[in-house]
Amino acid sequence: MKIYNLILLILFFFTGSQTVSPQSKKGDLPVIDFSKQYPKKEILLQDIAESEYIPLETTDDVLLGDRLVLSGISDKYILIHEPWRGNIFVFNRNGKIYSHFNHKGQSGREYAWIGDAGTILDEKNEEIFVCNQSILVYSLKGEYKRTLKINTVESYSKVFDFGDEALLVYDDVVIDPGLEYKTKKAPYRLVSKKDGSLISVLDFYFPKRYSIRFAEIVEKGWRPTYMFYPESMYHGQDLMIADISSDTLYQLSPPNKKLIPVLTRKPSVHASEPRNVWATLLTTDKFIVIGTILLDFNKGGKIPRFMYEFETGEISKVSFSDAEFKDTWSPGNPPAMGKNMNANLIQPSSIINAYKKKQLKGNVEKFIKTLNEDDNPVVRIIKFK
Repeated sequence: MKIYNLILLILFFFTGSQTVSPQSKKGDLPVIDFSKQYPKKEILLQDIAESEYIPLETTDDVLLGDRLVLSGISDKYILIHEPWRGNIFVFNRNGKIYSHFNHKGQSGREYAWIGDAGTILDEKNEEIFVCNQSILVYSLKGEYKRTLKINTVESYSKVFDFGDEALLVYDDVVIDPGLEYKTKKAPYRLVSKKDGSLISVLDFYFPKRYSIRFAEIVEKGWRPTYMFYPESMYHGQDLMIADISSDTLYQLSPPNKKLIPVLTRKPSVHASEPRNVWATLLTTDKFIVIGTILLDFNKGGKIPRFMYEFETGEISKVSFSDAEFKDTWSPGNPPAMGKNMNANLIQPSSIINAYKKKQLKGNVEKFIKTLNEDDNPVVRIIKFK
C-alpha cells in the first residue's frame, strides 16, 4: 500500500519573516464522521469528467523507464522524472520533447538522486526545483542556476510549490532513536524560491505529532519502515491540508495567502490507537474526496473514500468506475496542475487494447494509428465538469 504523507495547515499570512496564524473560522464547519454509515455512491468517471490523451514523443535518446513520476503539468509543459536514475524530462503540452537532462553526481551543482520531495515545475520563472540534500534549481533546459540550502532528506521534508515566490516546506517527525526530541512542533514554513531564506513559520502547533514512518529495531541497529498511500494536496495553485495530526482540513491560497478552514472530522485522530488518519485524494470546485488510513504497520487493505459535495453538503462513501478501461478508478498521486483536473501515465498497450474494444473517447483518433506498444507512456488528463 503506497502512502504519501503530505501535510499542512491554514494560516493567515503576513509579510516578512514571522509567524503565520490560522484564520479565525466563522460559523460552523461541515463535519465528516468516519464512524458513521454514510450512503454508498458509485460514480461513473465519464459522467463527471472528460479525458484528454497526450502521447509522449519517443526518440532514440528519450526512452522513459518503468519507475516514473509525473510531477507537474502546466499550460505549456509536462515534467517527469526518474528518482534513482536521476533523469528529468520536459515535454511540451502536446507531448513533444522540449529538453531532458541528468545531473546526477557529487559536485555542488549535482544531485545524488532525486528525493521523495521530487521535482517542482515553475512555468512562470521557467525553472525546475530538484529536491534532495539541497534544493537545486535548474532552467527548463537543465542549466544550473542556484542552490537552496534546504536538506529535504535529513528532515524527511515534503516541498510544495506556492505561488510565484515561495515554496512550502513540511518537516516530518524525527524517528531516529535518541533524536526524537528534534521533532518540530510547528513543522510548516514558507521559504523563498530565490535563495531559500525563511519567509514565515506557520503558527500551527502540534503538541502530539504522528508519522507514516517508524523506527524498526533490527539486529544491527534500526531501519525506517514506511507506509505509503495516495494523496493529492494541490487544487490548482491552492493547497488542501489535511494534516494527519489535525482534525481540521485547511485550504492555503496564494496570492492572498490565507489559510481557510474547510471542514472537520470526527472521531478525533487522537481518540484511538492505532490512529485513523486522513488524506485529501481529490479536490474540485464541486466536491472533495477524502481517504482514511489506519496507522497499523502490520495491516494493509483498501482505503475508504468519503465525498463531500460543497453545494449540497451531502456526504457519501464513494467509489469510481472507469468505462474507458473497464476498471475501478482511483485519483492516485496526480501531479501539480490546474484546478478541476487529474492526470496519470498509461502504457501504450493499454491505450491500444482499449481502442480496439471501442472503449475510448476523446482525442485518441489523432494519434492511435502511429502509437506503438513500445513507445513512451501516454499522459491521460481527466478534466472534471
